Amino acid sequence: MPQGNGVSHGHERGQEMEFEPPNWKPLEMRIGERCAEFMWMWRQNGLEYYKHIDTRRYLVLDAEGRTYRRRDGDLVVVDFAEEFCRVAEAIDV
Repeated sequence: MPQGNGVSHGHERGQEMEFEPPNWKPLEMRIGERCAEFMWMWRQNGLEYYKHIDTRRYLVLDAEGRTYRRRDGDLVVVDFAEEFCRVAEAIDV
């Protein structure tokens, strides 16, 4: 966890990760009470990173609830319903 102002340099050059305050609004807007299935992890470049408690997969949303996924090293807008299913589905063991 970062010291002081809650900001740390991210994994990508020139980008900072903010570890506080958590922002649940984009996720609440999309899934309501099912937010309890997620942990807010950080904010980076205006995107909120949420991790599913069981699957450990990330759901990335902007302030308007648009959904993003990393493809070929870039974050691209994807369909929320499809991405939510991918992130929240049970892990086959």
